[in-house]
Amino acid sequence: MAIIKDKKSQKAFEFTSHAAISASAAAGGTINGQIARFVGVDKIPFRLKQGDQSFYFDITKVETSSIVRTNDGIVYIPYKKSNWQDMLIGNNSDAKLKFSDTAYQQISSAFAAKISNINDDLLITQIVEEFYTASDAAFVGSATSSYDLKIPSTTRLSYSGIDAGAGVDFNIDNNSSFVTHGEFNIGLANAQLSQSIFFTSSLINFKNTAANSSSFSSHNFTFSTPTSGSVIGIGSDVININSSSATSGTYRRFLIKGRFAGDGDSGSLYDFQTAREIVIYSSSAVVASGSFLYHPFRDDYAKSQGVATEIFYLSSSDNAGPSGSYTGSCVIDTSPLGSTIHSTATLRETASYGFYYNPETDTSYLVSSSAVGNDGGAIEFGGMRVPRIVSKSVNP
Repeated sequence: MAIIKDKKSQKAFEFTSHAAISASAAAGGTINGQIARFVGVDKIPFRLKQGDQSFYFDITKVETSSIVRTNDGIVYIPYKKSNWQDMLIGNNSDAKLKFSDTAYQQISSAFAAKISNINDDLLITQIVEEFYTASDAAFVGSATSSYDLKIPSTTRLSYSGIDAGAGVDFNIDNNSSFVTHGEFNIGLANAQLSQSIFFTSSLINFKNTAANSSSFSSHNFTFSTPTSGSVIGIGSDVININSSSATSGTYRRFLIKGRFAGDGDSGSLYDFQTAREIVIYSSSAVVASGSFLYHPFRDDYAKSQGVATEIFYLSSSDNAGPSGSYTGSCVIDTSPLGSTIHSTATLRETASYGFYYNPETDTSYLVSSSAVGNDGGAIEFGGMRVPRIVSKSVNP
């Protein structure tokens, strides 16, 4: 069998039929001396999915059950001739979009004529290297993992909301680099959502119900499992903001974790990122608010030069905090924290971290996602994004 090399990377490939490639993989054999195995669409390299060759690539044209990867990072991707032709010169192709109608007709007709004698079902193989670095334009590195949760159709971050009966929707915006596939987990060990392609944005819904359900939607479900509406997560029991009673408000807590990978499963696929807390309030939530003087860094500056700011939270009937909020303890392992604090009455967006001074009581309150431990040091809560009133100081 012939061996060919990439002109830039000098990587060697075995030039043979896809039938022979599949036979080697099925028999547990080798290709060009490398172990060959069948893989799923998640292993299609970055260059095709998002990189320099993605402009013409159509993953729906791939014969997904016959993709083969060798252990030196070569992926053999098969297309039926008819699908390959349609991908390159069909009505939805890049060529159709880029060329004028006249030029497109000439080019597509000439190309089709060149391969007209090939059977439509013959498998044509595209060979792609993982971690291609032979040119700047085609450079592929290891995956990095980063994502944000936002209010749908906006750019505003959100980690909370009130469930009025239909749940609360969030967009997961994926900001990762060199990613080819990934997974999310929402509290159920055996109910992970797998995405075999890179989704720029995913819609997820959290409900404040006993079912503790959450589901992804707005997907091409061929490449995302399980299907839309499936229960893929579970929240905790209802949490009291004041751990000793429900008088200061309650919420249902979800923890969402994500992990992503690129070529050769590089990146964080085997390590979930720190779970992020999602706070979902019930439809019976009573929202209160208060006006304070705010400064991001110093309590004394909040008093002397703070900016007038209104913040929102669940109403507390025990009157333990300012303006109907609840103030907990600064020591998290002995007492509960204070009210969760927001910048809008819908409780969808967080308030800014910092100091809020209440002139009526001459008291400054620290709003943060960390608290002070018994040793005096700051303790970060795992994944907490919604800040709380964590301490107060009188006459700052």
